[in-house]
Amino acid sequence: MRYALILAGGSGTRLWPLSNESLPKQLVPLAAGRSLMEAAYERLEGVVPEERRFLCGSARYRDATLARLPALARASASGLDRYIGEPQGRDTLAAVALSCAIIAGEDPEAVVAVLTSDHVIEPEDEFRALLDRAFALVE
Repeated sequence: MRYALILAGGSGTRLWPLSNESLPKQLVPLAAGRSLMEAAYERLEGVVPEERRFLCGSARYRDATLARLPALARASASGLDRYIGEPQGRDTLAAVALSCAIIAGEDPEAVVAVLTSDHVIEPEDEFRALLDRAFALVE
């Protein structure tokens, strides 16, 4: 089955002064009042169902993230937690490895797209079509 993992790490230092320790870049509303993390989550519509979307970020920002992504909070409440909170930021490989191990525990045959939360990708319909083709190729 198809899964998506959105990487949403950060501690508020790279987009200063817009971001800070209490509002890291992934939570800053940059695009029409939405954060790029919200856009990344919504961009998966029609390709990966909400119950198979995961987000990996700092455990510290869990509540703030779930407040911005109520669909992720609902999916987490209905079963396996879809927010993977890193107790300590390490690097991208550690975040991907931990997250994929958790997803594999749920579905050993999972096909996982690893995406970032800090990009503007347009046009979104082309992105969805290409992501769908990539999944089909792997499947």
